[in-house]
Amino acid sequence: MDSHIVERYDDTAVNCLTGSYSILAGIAGRPVEEQAVFERGDGYLFQAGLDESGYPEYIFPVEEAGALGMTRSAFTVHKDPIDFQAPGAQLAALLERHRAVIVWVNTAHLNYADVYRDNAPYLHAVVVDGIADDHGHVEVHDSLVVDLKPFSCRALVTLDDLVGAASDRIRSEAHDAMGFFYAVSDDMTDDGTVSGAGSSDDRDLGGVLTRQAERFFAEPRFREAIRRYQALCEECFAGPEERATHGARRLFHHASVLYAVPSLKLLARSLHAAGASEHTLALHDDTVRHWEAMGVLALRYEATSSPAVLKRITQRFDQLDEATVRLWESVAGRSA
Repeated sequence: MDSHIVERYDDTAVNCLTGSYSILAGIAGRPVEEQAVFERGDGYLFQAGLDESGYPEYIFPVEEAGALGMTRSAFTVHKDPIDFQAPGAQLAALLERHRAVIVWVNTAHLNYADVYRDNAPYLHAVVVDGIADDHGHVEVHDSLVVDLKPFSCRALVTLDDLVGAASDRIRSEAHDAMGFFYAVSDDMTDDGTVSGAGSSDDRDLGGVLTRQAERFFAEPRFREAIRRYQALCEECFAGPEERATHGARRLFHHASVLYAVPSLKLLARSLHAAGASEHTLALHDDTVRHWEAMGVLALRYEATSSPAVLKRITQRFDQLDEATVRLWESVAGRSA
């Protein structure tokens, strides 16, 4: 049996790992929306670094935010090293115990979708929630397939493909979590108390967002993220033409498709739910517009390599840094 898609869905996660954790919580019987994972895990804070191919990336600390979000939702996250000598038996035992697990994979081996076969490989998280009696194939829930029109899906994947995807190591500055199965257990008791390693983040949503604002100003990796991302992008653009062109395309993806704009749109829902002021909401919308404009400029630079466009990208980074600071100042209550 070849790996193939069984069902496709229009709804997608914002991020493959946080979306996968949300799926695990639902399977465990106490649903946690992906938005709540972002809120409780401080997932709206971004840092900069190099991705798995050595290109600049602007991304939230995915593993940290996902695990923290689940812990603060009163779940314990379990991490088991993959036994590559007997992965089928190990996976069957874990599914018997936890019903589903998350695994980080190299997309080069995900043969169920054309977009994975036809594009450069990258790190991706999927949920495994079933295995055949003969261990020949597994059932996978992929919460975010980034195609021309993103979708999610359920797929049947041969165990060989899954093992190849999990063992072909790939890492970036932000991700180095391959080689493990991740599961969760519910620590919330029937009387509303918490047992195990989980905790309950019961502060109001405004307080949760204020905490993230305070971390933004307290931790240089967050406060300086846009400037570091700018420096890494400019270094990339100063390199060989092929690298500069690909770097521009990656800037577009990080700005408009994968991280900045999607996360900000999720933040908008959190801000509205928290009763944020019109001033804060306007600053948020301004930040979104700057990232959307950055995506357009990145595509223009990819097509033209124009110094004039590069100058406008530099100017847009200045505007983004200022807009991001003003937004978090407002969330923190530092501005009128």
